[in-house]
Amino acid sequence: MSTHKLPAKITNIQVCANQAELGVLTYGSVHHYQPTQENQHVSLTMTRKGIDGYSSGALHPIFAQNLPEGFNRRFIAEKLARYAKVNDMYLLALQGSQGIGMLSYKSELNLPEADSLSLSEILSYRSKEPLFPQLLEKYYLRNSLAGMQPKVSIPNAKTVKTDRTVQQKNLIVKSFDSEFPLLTVNEFVCMQAARQCGLEPPQTYLSENLETYVVERFDKTVEGLKLGYEDFTTLMKKSNDADAKYTGSYETLLKATFLYTGSVTEVEKMYKYIVFNCLIGNGDAHLKNFALQYSPDMKNIFVSPPFDITHTLIYESIDNKMALKLAGSKEFPVLSHLLKLAESEYFRIRNPREIIESLSENILDYLQVSNEVQLFDGLRTSIEQSISNIMKSSSSTKIYRHDRKKKFE
Repeated sequence: MSTHKLPAKITNIQVCANQAELGVLTYGSVHHYQPTQENQHVSLTMTRKGIDGYSSGALHPIFAQNLPEGFNRRFIAEKLARYAKVNDMYLLALQGSQGIGMLSYKSELNLPEADSLSLSEILSYRSKEPLFPQLLEKYYLRNSLAGMQPKVSIPNAKTVKTDRTVQQKNLIVKSFDSEFPLLTVNEFVCMQAARQCGLEPPQTYLSENLETYVVERFDKTVEGLKLGYEDFTTLMKKSNDADAKYTGSYETLLKATFLYTGSVTEVEKMYKYIVFNCLIGNGDAHLKNFALQYSPDMKNIFVSPPFDITHTLIYESIDNKMALKLAGSKEFPVLSHLLKLAESEYFRIRNPREIIESLSENILDYLQVSNEVQLFDGLRTSIEQSISNIMKSSSSTKIYRHDRKKKFE
């Protein structure tokens, strides 16, 4: 579909889940969502029955959560500036069926299916011309993905060949810019460390030239049924303002996990994710980087796998702070703060010290054998220093390894 055939604006969108219509979203003076049935809800936060829809000045959080920010939003807006008014409704229509989670959007915008690639083509790409700008140019009309950093969604990519069957997976491809060099290597290392810790992140890949990092989508069952997905900006009914995802605390995140799931097991899983992010030195573990998933009937609600994890302390343009508060501060915690986090009037996580020490040991063990961590000068020692800063007050006899001073001293 050429750009000159795009509608100038979008004011009406049919909201669906796994091909079934849920309701209609319209935009005039306000955004209004009107359910057209009561059997299935559009969000865990919008479950009232028998009401005349939901009106909001800003786009409702459940629809806004996957809208692109930063680089991707600017790129799309600039590409379509001559043809259309690219507002939140337009970006939602562009998302179509490619958004994270079970929701899809139908409108007068009718895009053709995008050609796909194979994973091997991405990982083995070798040329003077970088691959990522080519992917961006090819897929930008279907590239409505949340996040500030450059990324591209590739549907139905051919991945691993099993017997005679070629598996097809939806992939997200990321790159990096001069402000955050080798962010691809950084995220790959952190996600592999999460795998070593038993946190079961999605499958990830690093290209041979280190220019691209690839992660498999995790919002479908093995049978192909799309799962509900809501990040904690949505679950806490935050605005789509860029700063909203940095407001709140990890204590509140755990409390909200318990209130929505009713499961101490899921709370413990979230606790492990938070502790891991602190140990690995991720200062960008904000509300949009934690989420719940659920079956279409909303009866099975669980914490999503960990994603978007990087060691931010190595980048001088990022302050040495956490994204959310813990123990009333955004300073990285000491061990006693993480132990206290396990206690609440709603729940009590058993053996938090053992959890923390196990995670720290597994990260350190991974760093010892990882080839990829050596590709980013200073990354290993910076992560080890992050772990040491938290664990040095531990009564454990283990000596936490690090061989340089704190980066920002």
